[in-house]
Amino acid sequence: MNTQSSQAPEQNDWQEFKPLFGGGKIKICDTLRAVTPFGGLSVFIEFLGRIGLVEQLASQAPYQPKSGNHYDPGQILVGFILSVIAGAQRFAHTNQLRADRALHALLGMKRFPSDDTILNYFRRFSQAEVERFWRPMWRWLISRLPQLEKGFSLDLDSTIFSRHGAQQQGAARGYNPRRPGRLSHHPLLAVLAEANFVLHSWLRSGNAGASQGAAQFLSEALSLLGDVALSPAALRDGVYQIRRTDEGLGPVPALAG
Repeated sequence: MNTQSSQAPEQNDWQEFKPLFGGGKIKICDTLRAVTPFGGLSVFIEFLGRIGLVEQLASQAPYQPKSGNHYDPGQILVGFILSVIAGAQRFAHTNQLRADRALHALLGMKRFPSDDTILNYFRRFSQAEVERFWRPMWRWLISRLPQLEKGFSLDLDSTIFSRHGAQQQGAARGYNPRRPGRLSHHPLLAVLAEANFVLHSWLRSGNAGASQGAAQFLSEALSLLGDVALSPAALRDGVYQIRRTDEGLGPVPALAG
């Protein structure tokens, strides 16, 4: 006697996928089986491949591994980024992706870096090394922004990051409407509104005032624009305007004539 399975048939719409690192191709498809809880990351991984992130990381490698059992520096950084997107809130949480073979295949990696590997990667960065690695990467990111006929709007704002524990540098008690009395940081952000692109940020102490350091922060943000054009309209954050002078764009008090 033939019996018909109550389980719905699997989808057979196979799609070819190019791994981010290495060559070859793999095939992916929708299935009713629980293969990996992080399959949605394939969209982000494909995006990284399309913009050429791996090639940029390879050209700006902060160091050359000497061990024969090493991870490529770009693989470590991408592993860290994916861990954060997958919900990691501390370095130890990155280990949740180490056993996911399907995700490794999407990345083209035989293994996934551990929390110790990622920590040791970041420990290599002195301030000078950060500047040497990040500035070329920043120019590459800026160059990918579309050119808008009317220019971009520059939004300035501050926000509150609540902190737990007493060992985070710069955390202090200040204005914290959600958790009054808790330690916090009070960062400043400069965002190109139309592109949802964070142009600049400062991580300030929790007891810093909302406009503290705003003029210097705005000057630094404007220096990062490169060839990106801002809207010709006066841009305000409530305290300063951006005016074009003989020396270029710069902040002046909003009440100035």
